[in-house]
Amino acid sequence: MQIDPILLIATILLIGYGLVMTYSTTAETRTFTGDPMQFVIRGALWAAVGLAVMAAVAYFDYAWLGAFAPVLYVLTLGLLAVVLALGSSSLGAQRSVTFVGLSFQFSEVAKVLMIVVLAKFFADRQKDSASPLTILSGLAVLGPAVLLVYKQPDLGTSLVFVAIFFGIAFMAGARIWQLVGLIALGGAAFPLIWSLLKPYQQGRLLAFLDPYSDPQGAGWNIIQSLIAVGSGQATGKGLTAGTQSPLGYLPIAESDFVFAGLAEDLGFVGAVILFALYIVLLVAALRIAFRARDPFGLLLGGGVAAMLLFQILVNVGMAISLMPVTGIPLPFISHGGSSLVSICFALGVLQSVSMRRETPTLG
Repeated sequence: MQIDPILLIATILLIGYGLVMTYSTTAETRTFTGDPMQFVIRGALWAAVGLAVMAAVAYFDYAWLGAFAPVLYVLTLGLLAVVLALGSSSLGAQRSVTFVGLSFQFSEVAKVLMIVVLAKFFADRQKDSASPLTILSGLAVLGPAVLLVYKQPDLGTSLVFVAIFFGIAFMAGARIWQLVGLIALGGAAFPLIWSLLKPYQQGRLLAFLDPYSDPQGAGWNIIQSLIAVGSGQATGKGLTAGTQSPLGYLPIAESDFVFAGLAEDLGFVGAVILFALYIVLLVAALRIAFRARDPFGLLLGGGVAAMLLFQILVNVGMAISLMPVTGIPLPFISHGGSSLVSICFALGVLQSVSMRRETPTLG
């Protein structure tokens, strides 16, 4: 049994890239005081924890995850319910739980657990995976988790759950027209969905359509992000040399708008390097999926790839005004231990699938 070296190398390089950007953005951001290396050290400690989790998960046969999928489903809903009951509020949302001074977002690990649950659900129904009943039943399984996350409120993360479902359902054999039909139904229900959104969420959607309609309010973040991205030009201003964050214009530069900070500091070249690493990671994930020994392994790989791809597209799209503003982190680059450890957990599952793939025999 051997780990997938490409996946591992891409993971380590992306973690290193994230630590570099943590240093640069925290050194620039005036809301942080003290030595920016403290944030790098904290990020490095979380990275060490994440890699340890990745190694531990890879060691165990992923089939055990499938065997305990019902338990993991209950655990997922339980963790999300705990956040609503005991979570601490920040920026108007109740998304994290604090233990002994450490804050952790259970919704991040819940994403990975739902990948396992949905992958097992569709793998057990392989012959009927394209039937409307199976797809609707899968949505019924997903629904409670999405609702609990939305009530935090965290619209962005709830959409990640939906993206995971679509990725796994597609890999399981659902027809394109069926998935497009679900999207169309969602569009038809938009008036109802709009009425359920919080006022600030409605404001973000309106600002996405025309940020200059409210340049000092809802459109401020998008406008400043576009300025940061454009000012980086080809090679950027250099690490710690960005001006949007120090001047107080670029909000949450170490997390939500980290791509704008990266583009300002490292320019188009830095962005291309990041995208190249992401492509290598995603191709490695899909390669593992298609070489899996069983449908469950295939769907695990598809779910992890869908989760990562959606988060990348939404976070980057948000920074360049192609997507509405959400709190979805950029994998490996946004500063935060919950996201990093959870992603490493997911990649550990992929390594487990890779280590136990079918070995071709010479005939």
